[in-house]
Amino acid sequence: MRAAAVWLLILLVLPSWSQECTCPPGMEHLCRDNVLIDQRVADLQLEYLNGLLLKEFGDHLDASPIVSVGLSKTAHMTFKGEAAQGLIDGDQITIDPNLRRDAALMVLAHELGHAWQFSRRPESDVIDDFIAEGFAEWVAFYLVKRAGLTEFSYRIKTNPDPLYGGAFRWYLNLEKEFGREGVMNVMQHWSDAEGRHEEQNV
Repeated sequence: MRAAAVWLLILLVLPSWSQECTCPPGMEHLCRDNVLIDQRVADLQLEYLNGLLLKEFGDHLDASPIVSVGLSKTAHMTFKGEAAQGLIDGDQITIDPNLRRDAALMVLAHELGHAWQFSRRPESDVIDDFIAEGFAEWVAFYLVKRAGLTEFSYRIKTNPDPLYGGAFRWYLNLEKEFGREGVMNVMQHWSDAEGRHEEQNV
């Protein structure tokens, strides 16, 4: 009897260890099963998100300057001294291979927001984290929402973190009041939430 119970437990737990995606063919990049990202799927996700970027923001943002995505463990990626799940360096984004495919899509979407902003703001070192992270989350919110990953768009919207969640909601309110033109103006010209421009911080 006890052996049967152990086998039943193993059979119940095994599916969560599986690396098999049950998503329809052609949708593996959005797999919500417990399947980790790999290089092939990361490349598919980058192509998919670049397409969504143009569909969602075509009047305001053009194609991302990012041409490749790589994988590296979080332990090897740090931003301002802290471990990161994703990083952008030049024209490449690196994400953690221990992320599930759907979570990797959200991280990649966030980094694409940075990529677009930093390609327009070569002096990105003077941009306040509030302006940079809020914009990246704003872009990620719309991309994952358009991808149908509503649980991730909800996470972004309700994130209690004062930087990521707070800055995202600040951009959302800005959009509500001034439209996407207002968001783009702030993202391209402001260095901090007080409205200072980069020239004033030099």
